[in-house]
Amino acid sequence: MKSDILSTRIEKSVREDLFNEIYTLYGRKVYNLAFRMTGDAQISEDIAQETFILVYTNLDKFRGDSRISTWIYAIARNTCLRHLEKNKRKSFRSIEQLIQKVNFEITDELCDEPEKQFYINQVKDGCLLGVLRCLSFNQRMAFVLHVLFDLNIADVAKAIDKSENSTRILVHRARNNLRAFLCNNCSLYNDTNKCRCENLISFSLKQGWIEKYNPAITPKTIEAELKTLKNEITLYQTISLKKEPDNLRLKILDLAKNHDYSIFSGQKVK
Repeated sequence: MKSDILSTRIEKSVREDLFNEIYTLYGRKVYNLAFRMTGDAQISEDIAQETFILVYTNLDKFRGDSRISTWIYAIARNTCLRHLEKNKRKSFRSIEQLIQKVNFEITDELCDEPEKQFYINQVKDGCLLGVLRCLSFNQRMAFVLHVLFDLNIADVAKAIDKSENSTRILVHRARNNLRAFLCNNCSLYNDTNKCRCENLISFSLKQGWIEKYNPAITPKTIEAELKTLKNEITLYQTISLKKEPDNLRLKILDLAKNHDYSIFSGQKVK
C-alpha cells in the first residue's frame, strides 16, 4: 500500500476505496494465515473479520515503526490467540494413533481417478493442517509466517512480540518437530512409510472430514498431482490456498461504514 495513504486526510468519498485497497493487499493473506493456524474455515472468516475491524479502529495509531503488513499480522496473531486459547492443542501421539488405526484401510471402491485425486488432495491438506496444530501456538505462528509466508525473522519477531533469537529458536523447533513426525509416518515425506493419503479416504469420508466429490470442480483441482516431497517446507507449501468467502469484504465494509471508527472520522491519520 502506498505510504502516502496513511498521511492523507480520510474523506468520506474515499472510505470504500481505502478499504478495498487494504483488503485487496492483505485480505486473503490474513484469511489463509488464520486457516493454517486453525484448520477451520468459519473460524478463519471470523478471525479475518475481527482483524480488519481492529485495523480500521487503530489505523491512526500506526506510527510506521514496522511494515504495515507486519502490524496487520500482529493483530491477526492476537486475534488467532483469542480464538484458540480455549481449545486443547492436539498431540503428535494422538495423530499417530489415528494413523495406526486406519493405516491399512485401502480404498478400492473409488475407481474414478479424478474423484480419487480430489479426495487425496483433501486428505493431504487436512492431515498437514492437523499435524501443524500439534505445534505450540508460537511455534506454529512463527513457522507459518517465516516459512510459508516468507517473512524475514525480524518482521516475524515483531509480529509475534518475541526477540529475533527467540523467533529463530521457535522456527527451528517447529521444523524439527514436524520433520520428526513426517519422517516416521508420512509417505509424502518418506516414500517408505506406510501411511498414504489414499488409505485414509474412506475413514475421512465416514468422519465427515472431507467434502463429497463434485464433478464440477475446476480441471486444475482435478489434475493436481501429489508428488514425493523430501522436506517439510516444500510439503507445507503445497497446502492449497483458500479463497475467503465472497461476501467477507462487504461484511467488513458494512461494519466499518456503520460504526464511528476513527479511520473514517475525517481526522488526519498520523
